[in-house]
Amino acid sequence: MSLTNIKITPLSLVLAVCVAYVGYLVLFPADVAAVASPYVKVAYTLVLAFVLFLTDIIFRRLVTSMKWIWLIQSSFILLIIILILIFKKI
Repeated sequence: MSLTNIKITPLSLVLAVCVAYVGYLVLFPADVAAVASPYVKVAYTLVLAFVLFLTDIIFRRLVTSMKWIWLIQSSFILLIIILILIFKKI
């Protein structure tokens, strides 16, 4: 597999941010707010990363055009962000 075969998608970028956040939580647990244990946040973030990975694979299998993958996955991420903001208000 060469680097020319790598397809970057919005969900893979969000997945990379989740993995970086897990690394930050593991390396600097004292810097995290005391709302929940840093290890609980690590567990939740790893579950989220796994779900994002599976969703990315499903989208890649169902949609073959990279243009449509970017459009659909960006819309999916935007919808999730909106739902999170709505549920935080309730």
